[in-house]
Amino acid sequence: MTLPVPVHFGLPDGWEPVPSRDAAFAAVRSPTAGIMLTGGMWPVATPLREVAAESARDLRETADEVTVLSGDEIGDGGFVQELRFTAGDETFVRSEVHLAMGEGTGQRAVVRAVLTCTRAEFDALAGDFREFVGSIGPDV
Repeated sequence: MTLPVPVHFGLPDGWEPVPSRDAAFAAVRSPTAGIMLTGGMWPVATPLREVAAESARDLRETADEVTVLSGDEIGDGGFVQELRFTAGDETFVRSEVHLAMGEGTGQRAVVRAVLTCTRAEFDALAGDFREFVGSIGPDV
């Protein structure tokens, strides 16, 4: 998978890049904690809230008991969404940040950064994820 636009980013200390079929970039911190970057093209008129809702629907196809905990616009071109889901006997938290990264011909690129980890890991890893998201920018 590739991103719809070139971006640069920095990976916080302690995270190891890993190959992924499902993401343009993926890294892990533990067997249950991972960061990934994905993206796609969307009609300019599609609100980022709807892009995030589709992401939640996609998660429901592969996970159990998916609950959207929160969703808020951030800045001029971002939307953050927090979800909880179960897989096997484990409960996970998923934090998603959807970033609009450019428009053209009625379409805009949306890059999605995702942190998935157990609830027990979340507080310790949330700062790393904020650092990662803050480092994402267009590679011009």
